[in-house]
Amino acid sequence: MENSEVRNGDSSQCVRVAVNIRPLTTPELLLGCTDCISVVPGEPQVQIGSHSFTYDYVYGSMGSPCTALYDDCVAPLVDALFHGYNATVLAYGQV
Repeated sequence: MENSEVRNGDSSQCVRVAVNIRPLTTPELLLGCTDCISVVPGEPQVQIGSHSFTYDYVYGSMGSPCTALYDDCVAPLVDALFHGYNATVLAYGQV
């Protein structure tokens, strides 16, 4: 989120949702588990079976580093904090 977007009060960007798809662990691979989720190339969208879900950002399965998630999603919020804006980052799931 650019600072100008925050300053202009762009309400369409108040909430952004990112999903990070973790790779299978070694024990999961040894058990023969396979990915049940796929990413639509070039889109922030994932598919689970016949269902599609669209997010603002999708990370993980494309080999994007963890720093990309921070740079895209968290760093602009931290910067906005120093300009007097409120921000919340909610992280949920396995680590």
